[in-house]
Amino acid sequence: MRPVRFLILLCVAAAFLPAGCGRSGELDRPTRQLLDELDGYVSARSVYVAAKRDQMDALRGIALSTSEPVLRYETEMRLADGYFSFSFDSTQQYLKDCQALARTLGDKDRYDRASIQLGHLYAKAGNYMEAYNLLYDQIDTASLSEARMTQYLTALYDFSMDLSGNSGMVERLDIPVAAGYRNRLMERLPRDSETWRVLLRDRLFEEERYASADSVGRLLLSGTNPDQHAYAIYAYYLSEIADRMGRPADRMGWLVRSAESDIINAVRDYASLTMVGQEVLQRDVDRSFRYLRTAQEDAIDYNAKLRPWQISRFLMQVEDAYSARQEQQRKTAVAFSILLALLTAALALLAWFFIARSRKLQRVRKELEESNARLADANEKLNVLNREISLSDQVKESHIVSFLESFSNEIHLFRSEDNHLRNLLKQGKSAQLLRELSSSSRSEKAREDFYRTFDKTFLSMYPDFVDRFNDLLLEPARVHPPKGGLNTELRIFALIRLGVEDSKQIAKMLDYSLSTIYNYKVSVKNQAAVDRDSFEERVKMIGK
Repeated sequence: MRPVRFLILLCVAAAFLPAGCGRSGELDRPTRQLLDELDGYVSARSVYVAAKRDQMDALRGIALSTSEPVLRYETEMRLADGYFSFSFDSTQQYLKDCQALARTLGDKDRYDRASIQLGHLYAKAGNYMEAYNLLYDQIDTASLSEARMTQYLTALYDFSMDLSGNSGMVERLDIPVAAGYRNRLMERLPRDSETWRVLLRDRLFEEERYASADSVGRLLLSGTNPDQHAYAIYAYYLSEIADRMGRPADRMGWLVRSAESDIINAVRDYASLTMVGQEVLQRDVDRSFRYLRTAQEDAIDYNAKLRPWQISRFLMQVEDAYSARQEQQRKTAVAFSILLALLTAALALLAWFFIARSRKLQRVRKELEESNARLADANEKLNVLNREISLSDQVKESHIVSFLESFSNEIHLFRSEDNHLRNLLKQGKSAQLLRELSSSSRSEKAREDFYRTFDKTFLSMYPDFVDRFNDLLLEPARVHPPKGGLNTELRIFALIRLGVEDSKQIAKMLDYSLSTIYNYKVSVKNQAAVDRDSFEERVKMIGK
């Protein structure tokens, strides 16, 4: 049987060859799920940018229609704030306009406010020499008001932090270290203020007290939502802390959340998506290139000085990875060609071997074929039975989801009818309104009926779902819904148990906003007694 053994060894070699000649690693399932969700946000990026433009166009229209200088100043400062992370050129222009308006008014405090903000913009955009000249040479600190002094120290602190973080990339400037500005700011600010906590987090991070820094960072994040730019910043710093604590999965999770928040808020000057692209470079070069190209496009549109250069370094790494992959594919092709030749020779040898032994083994072969036929028949019957059982389960769950979706659609229909009645009221069609008024409250009743029906149906199928769900949570976070019913968290994860994983679909079916679903999921996972990245998979296994 030596030819058979030789053929088996060749097949084993063929099976393991792609693993040895392919990519250096693969994305694990939790990371792949995170990135799939991020891909959805990246593909919808233009929608958020368009909404941002509409918002700024409306505010710009107000500014253009305002002739009163003080109101014009305040409106253009709001425009500068709105453009701060969206367009460097627009922000710079509006801040310079505000400087001119303040000079016209003879208002030094307003002039200082615009000037400090302009210096802060230069520092954030990597225009360090311009920031240095403005903040250190042109601001008269002796006459700054209390509010302006706090603003000034904040700008200098961020300037020093950014400059130290990019040492070796830019011109050398002799400015004080950030710790001095941080201490002065912490003395001036209330201890319960958000900025004071940011400074505390930075100090703890600098002192390598990462667990405490993580706690403060999570406290800051809890006070924000993904549709606020601060959420992206706080999540990014949590990723840095997770990196120092040796928690790569948490680091990736926070980077993805930060990148999603940046996209939602139409931020163009960011680091998170770039870092995600760098993290997945060795495991998914195509996805890495897509993320880095998106970040490069945004950085160019923003027109900052430093960010495009930083991203271009990573793009060079992507190019090297593509070249390495092509070389590896070439080696793999050569290896497969050699293996194919060996397999052909082995098959020829094996054919000769069986032809020579065929007469002696004819009777044994016939018995073996009959046995195999009986076994195949039994296997086929077993496969049919398994398919029927699987199909039954799939149909059951599919019908339940369709049933729930029909209820959800009915809620939206009733809500549409309510809006129709309100329009009749606005239009003064009282006669028609009286005919239709009796059904105007049906949407809320339908939603409550939907919840009751959903709870009853789901609990009849999975009577121990609540107990098994609580087993996945820490003791203080366990939920205790009313008897025979579910609460919001349980309904969300009940739908996940039924196979509804898309957050948008869950939000539509339960008549909640997407951000509400996201916040509930994050809140529950943060209290998990098991690994939070596998929490949803554990929920899907309840009742199986």
